[in-house]
Amino acid sequence: NISMFGDNLKNLRIASNITQKELAKMLNVSYKSISHWESNYSEPSFSLLTKLKNILKCSYEDLLE
Repeated sequence: NISMFGDNLKNLRIASNITQKELAKMLNVSYKSISHWESNYSEPSFSLLTKLKNILKCSYEDLLE
């Protein structure tokens, strides 16, 4: 359910003590991209999802369910 993704991403990012700008830099995207993902305005590509999973040390399920 994509509407859960933004909330999950935000919660996992905050729990990891990473700011939107820091995460954007790690993924080589704009911090607006992170903001858009967290507000469910858009979603990352699968390759970025994989990087997110590794950075946040979580599973795809943690992000997507």
